Amino acid sequence: MNQNAPHMTGEQHLMQLIAFQQAMHPAALRHARPAPQQDALALQTLHQRHIEQTRQGQWACDTGHTPGGSFAWLSVADGVASSPCADLASRSFLRVLHPTHLAAPLSARQLPALVRQARLDWRTQYLKPRTRGAACTLASLVYADGQVCAVNSGDARIWRLRPQADGGVQWQQLSRDHTAWQQMLDDGEAQPEQADDYASIYQGLMHCLVLDADDDTDDDWSNPMDAGPAAQDWLHIWHGQVVPGDAYLLATDGLHGALTGAQMQALWQTANSPQDRLHALHSAYRRAGAPDDISVALLQTGA
Repeated sequence: MNQNAPHMTGEQHLMQLIAFQQAMHPAALRHARPAPQQDALALQTLHQRHIEQTRQGQWACDTGHTPGGSFAWLSVADGVASSPCADLASRSFLRVLHPTHLAAPLSARQLPALVRQARLDWRTQYLKPRTRGAACTLASLVYADGQVCAVNSGDARIWRLRPQADGGVQWQQLSRDHTAWQQMLDDGEAQPEQADDYASIYQGLMHCLVLDADDDTDDDWSNPMDAGPAAQDWLHIWHGQVVPGDAYLLATDGLHGALTGAQMQALWQTANSPQDRLHALHSAYRRAGAPDDISVALLQTGA
């Protein structure tokens, strides 16, 4: 990892936060001039917050047990290219979502309400004529004292990687793609193995975070599992308990657009440390031609 990366240690290394980011290769661009990096990522503990949007970078943050308990918050966002100010949309939303200072660890169940409030606050801080219609995808996860809440909007993904007794790793996708293809799968109109038979238009987004959209309801979001069907249209919510040794991988669509699930799982098995596993994914993405911007964040809990 980058030796200049932010680094924090504790007496007990209960978890690690690692991330990398890279802009698409110039050969993948339709224009000769490099486009702005449209991805952004955030890593936050009780004492540190890092929000990044660079053409290439790597970050690591080791954290131990804090007086308020174990806590970590990770987010990745991707500006929707067809919307105005796509690079600003992803970066500014994460700046609003992740407060500069946390007086105390969050409860995992607070995350959906925080995303909803951040969209409202974004309008106050950033809404101008040129930013109307700005949109981004989002994957965000809060880990707090053995509980996890994961949310996503659009096609950014979150996986839980759980070690098995036989030495393997069980991958479970916690997020839901808000795409036409996923809706067809849900409705039984297509099967996963038919993906290559359909035009790429079916991978288009059906929902994402349109930051100035006026589609909020009066649902009570204090309990994320009771957020109501209107919330589920644009924000998928998952909540569960952590088993020691679990890892959580967040990525914008640049990762799963370049690598298949089988490729990612095989790469994961070839490496022994969280850093080496992310390095293997990053290297494979580059070998695939770096066809899109990418942001990847990993939370590794202690065994």
